[in-house]
Amino acid sequence: MKNEIWRPLAEMKKEGLWYAIVTRDRYGKVVSRERRKSHSFLKQWNQLVYVQMAQSALNITDTGGTPRSISPHANNFRMDAGAGVTASGIRVGTGATAVAIDDYALGTPIAEGIGVDEMEHLVCTIAASVVAAPSCSYVVSRSIVNNSAAEITVREAAIYMIMGSTPYYGCATRDVFVTPQAVPIGGAITIDWTIQVTA
Repeated sequence: MKNEIWRPLAEMKKEGLWYAIVTRDRYGKVVSRERRKSHSFLKQWNQLVYVQMAQSALNITDTGGTPRSISPHANNFRMDAGAGVTASGIRVGTGATAVAIDDYALGTPIAEGIGVDEMEHLVCTIAASVVAAPSCSYVVSRSIVNNSAAEITVREAAIYMIMGSTPYYGCATRDVFVTPQAVPIGGAITIDWTIQVTA
């Protein structure tokens, strides 16, 4: 019998991260979509897991590139965000640099607003976790609207999370899309990240 200990990690399938993108025009018609397995948990995610599990402070790089001393706190990992808030929640950008474990932010984040190269960030929500044996999962979701005067091509997305009591913000995940998403004037891009564990 094959020793279970020596199975490759890819075969173990104990956890997973997927993203789904839907881009719509101003009338709600779907113009593009993509769903992929993500491999983009960044080091800040695991470092914050360590902080909570070990109940010990650790220096973690925030989304501005500055190391911050982060301690265990009830706000750690919060990803929900109100409309117009870009410090936390799902963000999008135009950068196309390949994902690296040391990434701490989007390559080129899109700012909040209706001006040139700006988009309006709607509420970022987290759905209740769902258990469907053998898996348990939950979805982080946000729609971002292009009310600028020109089409904007989105090439990357990330989840920014709260860290510590101050608070600071860390980049939990980042993905570069296989297909760049051209969001037309008046259109929107909706991103769903599914975080799942499987027994």
